[in-house]
Formats: sequence, structure tokens, C-alpha cells
Amino acid sequence: MAKLAAKGGTPVRSEPFTNWPIVTDEIVEAVSDVARSGVWGHRATERSERFSRDLAQYFGVEYAIVTTNGSTALELALRNLGVTFGDEVVTPACTWCATNIAPVIVGADPVFVDADPSNYCIDPDKIEEAINSRTKAIIVVHIGGYVCDMDRIMEIADKHGLPVIEDCAQAHGSRYKGKLVGSIGAYGCFSFQRSKLMTAGEGGMVLTSDKYISDPPYGTHRPGWQMDKILSTRKRNLGWNYRMTEFQVAVLESQLRDLEQLRLKRVENAEYLKQKLIDIEGVEALEQSLEQNYYSYLFRYDSRYFQDIPKHTFKEALAAEGITLFASPSDQGPAYRSSYFFSPRKDYSDIYCPITERIFEEESVGMPATWMLLGEKKDMNDIIDAITKIKENLGELK
Repeated sequence: MAKLAAKGGTPVRSEPFTNWPIVTDEIVEAVSDVARSGVWGHRATERSERFSRDLAQYFGVEYAIVTTNGSTALELALRNLGVTFGDEVVTPACTWCATNIAPVIVGADPVFVDADPSNYCIDPDKIEEAINSRTKAIIVVHIGGYVCDMDRIMEIADKHGLPVIEDCAQAHGSRYKGKLVGSIGAYGCFSFQRSKLMTAGEGGMVLTSDKYISDPPYGTHRPGWQMDKILSTRKRNLGWNYRMTEFQVAVLESQLRDLEQLRLKRVENAEYLKQKLIDIEGVEALEQSLEQNYYSYLFRYDSRYFQDIPKHTFKEALAAEGITLFASPSDQGPAYRSSYFFSPRKDYSDIYCPITERIFEEESVGMPATWMLLGEKKDMNDIIDAITKIKENLGELK
């Protein structure tokens, strides 16, 4: 038997996976063009306006507003829906904490909803019981690129007259029944942080199609002195500076054109991994779709088939074999464990979502699919070989 790398043996894999971000000559030249132009930001330019139009056209919406990051994209969506002090916002418990801190930033209280065990997204069957007279919006997250049940969610939202904000920070290019996520709810919010499926190091985007609610983001993401030039007279919001630089736009332009090609490569490798995992008892891929993209590749770990080795020990052994693991939201503490929720109206000390807790404590293992799923079949086989090696040498871990 091969000795586990965690116990001093030779790892299955020693070379890194695919580099990310992908630096192309086109990106380098575009950034150089911006540098030579001397127009680096401050006001809308031909380049940024063209990119915003391209984004809106790609996603099939009327408006795309680029901003500083995905967190401020969520904040802008909430502010422009009028969410404020004393309101409540339904949010998923299984997500990166920014989704839940955004309501706190505008003075509202997040109300946590447990996860759907099939894909770790918000469970639509539990949303309705979280709605009350103070609820002003619902935020859903397409976790890791896996897509929420938007038909059911929109049905509930319409019944109660509530807007839906889609947090698509991890789901650029994912589709739901042929429609790109981010274009289904009232707002779609994206991140361009370094690990994301489109990246400029940092950055974000807000999508919307409703004319009445699309004017305000142009005002709220620019300083107040520009209000009269940008906003319609129907609604006034205090503006602040959330603008993206021209350098970020230059980095992102070609990535939008390459998004679908890279998505298809990830889908191909994800489907291959899914079939290979079937042969290893105790690990199981989440529900996958040919329409989704992958920020995380997530699978379930069942310790009963690994001599009751706890998940954290399994993960340590897998990492030692050279397999990169990801601290994806479903693999971190549930959002309500954060210390950021300071509200005189709600006590967060006794919140407990059992599915989310099980996902975090016992079940979920994630890999950074953004770049790992851009590799070749040998890379995928290394992942499978590493899991198999661990299972065949469990006695070493015991």
C-alpha cells in the first residue's frame, strides 16, 4: 500500500493546478492602452460605457452598473430598494458573510433561512416562514455556481410583493432554465474579486431591467454632486463613490467574451468528476447541471464509509496529497455565527439551522473550480486517485 502523504509518503500530485487569473496579451495591451491614455477613472468614459452596454446585452437586462466590489453591489441593491433601519431581509445561512452583512450596513436585520441539502443553496420551502410585516427583500445566493430554485423563489416573492436580489458573486454564466442568473430577480449582484469566474482583482456589478429602480444606482454609486445629471426626478438617493477604475474595465472586457468557453470546459470536467466519484463509496457530487458554471466544485463526504474519520482529517489528508481545497462558503461557519450582527431588535445567539450546520461540520468538501476545472483529464484523475488512496489507507489516519 502507498503511504499517505500526511504520514510522510509521496503525494499523488506535486505540480500546481491551472494558473488563475489567466493573463493574456489582450489584457496586457488593454491595460497599457488605459495607462497611455491618462484616463484612469473618475467619470464614465467610452470604454466603461461600452463595457456596461456589453454586460447588459450579454445578461439580457436593461442596465449594468459596475462598482467597487460585490459587497457594495449588494449594498447598492438594498439602498435602492429603500431597505433601511428596522427592516428585515431574508438571507441564506449557508453563504459568505457579506451577503448577510449588507443588510446590517443599511440598518436592516438579516433573517436566516436554512440550506437545501441537494445543492446547498437557500431552501425555498423555508423562505415563507421567515417573512413577516418587516420583511422588505429576499436575497438568494447561487452558491459556488450551483443555482437556486428560482421558479419557486419568485413565486413566493410575488405572492408577498417582495423584490428578490440574486447574489451571483460565484455564478457568472450559470443559467436557470436557459436564463442567466442575475437577470431573474429585481437585482443581480456580482463580484470580480481575484478568485471569481471573472476577475479584476476587485470589482463588482449590479444588473437590473426595471426603469424605476435602475436610475438610482447610477446616483448612489457616484458622489452626490452628480445627482442632478444622472437621476430621474422620480427618486433621490444620497450618492457615494463606488465607481470602478478604467484599469479594471480593461482587465474584464475580454473575460466577458471568454466566459462561456471557460464555463463549458469546467462543465466537461465537472461531469467527468461526477462519474468517477460514483465509484467511491462515501463521496458524492452535489446535483449538477449542464447549464451552470463552477466557482466551487462541491461534494459530500460521509465519514461512515471512511472508518468514521472526521471531515477535517479527511481534508487534511487530501490537501497533503496535493489537492487544493477551497474555504468555500458551504465549507465555512454558517453566516449567523458571525459577530457582525448588532441589532436592538433581534437576538442572534440562539439561531440554529440544522442542514447548514451539518454541511459545515460533517459533509461539505470544496475545491476551487474557477481554475482547477480548467485542467485536463490527468488533473481530474489526480483528484480521484488522491481520494482513492486515502480510502485505501485509512488505517494510517486512524
